[in-house]
Amino acid sequence: MVRFDRADAFVAPDWVRLMIDCTLVTCETVPALDPDDRLVLAELRRRGITVRTAVWSDPHVDWSGSKLTVLRSTWDYHRRYREFAEWIDRVSGLTTLRNDARLLHWNVHKSYLRDLELRGVPVVPTAWVRRGERRSLAVLRTTNGWRECVIKPARGVATHGVLHVRRDRASSEAGQAHLDDLARDDDVLVQPYFEEVATYGERALIFFDGRFSHAVMKKPFDTVLAVGDARAAAVQPTPGEIEVAAKALAAAPGPSLYGRIDLLPDARGGPHVSELELIEPALYFGASGDGLRLFADSIEHTLNVTQLLNWRPLCVRIASH
Repeated sequence: MVRFDRADAFVAPDWVRLMIDCTLVTCETVPALDPDDRLVLAELRRRGITVRTAVWSDPHVDWSGSKLTVLRSTWDYHRRYREFAEWIDRVSGLTTLRNDARLLHWNVHKSYLRDLELRGVPVVPTAWVRRGERRSLAVLRTTNGWRECVIKPARGVATHGVLHVRRDRASSEAGQAHLDDLARDDDVLVQPYFEEVATYGERALIFFDGRFSHAVMKKPFDTVLAVGDARAAAVQPTPGEIEVAAKALAAAPGPSLYGRIDLLPDARGGPHVSELELIEPALYFGASGDGLRLFADSIEHTLNVTQLLNWRPLCVRIASH
């Protein structure tokens, strides 16, 4: 029963107080979360926040029983894209979903790189091959002046379906076959291979609520999904890298609770966005001193705002009677 202890103090009904504060969403292969995300689980519980984990594709989960639902290790969505897209739309009507549905739908296909480029964000040059289209990899490389290139699907996680094509004949033939295979089912990106990644590395910059938190140097073409097993070291990004990453995040179609921007350096050292991850990015808390606290702060803030927005109209209606 809704009641007021004071004229200006709203006490939520029992069914509200019994809701889970936060659900961390994962997939069937890691139902207990990635080891790195278990740190988030522990930190939220330490703060007195009720939190659970749930598999996004589990039909028995009551998503309406959670005030806030945060995506984490949904690493199989690219294999079940239509089902995942339907899940996003359904669940966003039952709980506060973060990141929100608009961002998730926009970010699921790497055509978002075109949007970033149109907004003045430096991105890795990209040749697009549409689904069902037959393109000559040799012509693409020659036309763009790329001695080596990288082929990747427009939908995918980590390095799933990613191939580095070198200059020799065998690698080139394998690259053509890989391009043909990927293009049968989805759109494909062909990008130049930046040789500087072998020496300088790929930098991943992590942001919470639009603010820079920390950065790591990722191992190129790392196939490991679980961050607890991944090879990454904390690094201090340059001001230019932070500026490019922030510009990319600001160019997204809305604010984000979390985001990771992966940057590659060109021959002159200029940072280019290779990925903007807003769905299930690894956030590398183990390599950061303050990252875990900042993410928990952002979740707690979002939870407080969510509760205020959801229950203030109810308070007003009740008080008016």
